Amino acid sequence: MAELQVSVLTPSKIVAKASTTYLQVPGYDGYLGILPGHTSFVTELGVGELKIGEGDKEVYFVSGGYLDVNNDKVTVMADVAEPLPQIDRKRAEEAMKRALQRLDQKTDVDIIRAQAALMRAQMRLDLSARAR
Repeated sequence: MAELQVSVLTPSKIVAKASTTYLQVPGYDGYLGILPGHTSFVTELGVGELKIGEGDKEVYFVSGGYLDVNNDKVTVMADVAEPLPQIDRKRAEEAMKRALQRLDQKTDVDIIRAQAALMRAQMRLDLSARAR
């Protein structure tokens, strides 16, 4: 059976390399399912859960970056990629508080940045709760 060769990269390191028959990736406009033989494409990553394989074997929080699919080679070039067990729950809770405070101020706050920070913090908390 054909497999995907998956590499998950951040600017500072190689986070994961794996062979699999299924990959779920958060795209900018929603989740994408990638199977062997998928057509080649490049797309922007969203914020969410990256799953390598069926079930919850290898799950990562990813945020920002790009996905490249070409001839069963998949490269996830993420701004941030964290395995579930490494998510810092306390840091995510603090980031959520800061984002909510910025949104409540209704002054010179960059609303889009605060909403993005809130979404990243909430996703980290949701995923870390599952890892417990």
